Amino acid sequence: MLAPAMRIFITVMALIVLAGVGSATWLMTRQPSVAQAARIAAVLESTAPPGEPAAFAHCASCHLHDGSGRPDGSIPRLTGQRRSVLENKLYRLRAGILRMPVMDPFARTLVPSEIAQIAEYLSDLPAAAAPSDATEEERAQGALLYAEHCASCHGANGEGQDELFASRLCGQYAGYLNRRLAEVAAGTRGDADAVMQDAIDAVPVDDLRAIVAWLAAGNGCTSP
Repeated sequence: MLAPAMRIFITVMALIVLAGVGSATWLMTRQPSVAQAARIAAVLESTAPPGEPAAFAHCASCHLHDGSGRPDGSIPRLTGQRRSVLENKLYRLRAGILRMPVMDPFARTLVPSEIAQIAEYLSDLPAAAAPSDATEEERAQGALLYAEHCASCHGANGEGQDELFASRLCGQYAGYLNRRLAEVAAGTRGDADAVMQDAIDAVPVDDLRAIVAWLAAGNGCTSP
């Protein structure tokens, strides 16, 4: 029979996991604002820009032709993401090693040449800073915290690393970064390894928010 302290611990952990899953579900299912909906409609109704691979049509239905996703963080920005990271994720989705219900049906139809074309196209698109309400003081603090906790894997400026398949985080939407960090903390992020889990567990929530604020601002972004 479990001791009272252990029962309380298990209950608390279960509530944390449920909260993380609920937050992710809400973000993925909520409707965009009027302004966002207009921007999404305009991009989807426009003609695919020169150089866009035919296979990217599947991706554009969510990530848009310009790869910009949604500023609320429900869909990440893919522009400027490292080619190795994009290819690795698409191959893992295609093989069923990584499960993402929204993307699975599309990824499994891709052949290796299409994966290469999509990854090259997105990695070559110009990246930009994401909207952020953080103050300069918060961003400065975030830069110091990022250097301490994240730079060894994701690069000095959040540019990522090919050798580790570590994503480019610089210029990514704050809403997306906060959601992903919450999922890692709750244990619901399927592609987060033990190193990432340990790193997140060691950082207070307020410090994580400061790191996100610095990353989203795009200060110091370098090309992948």
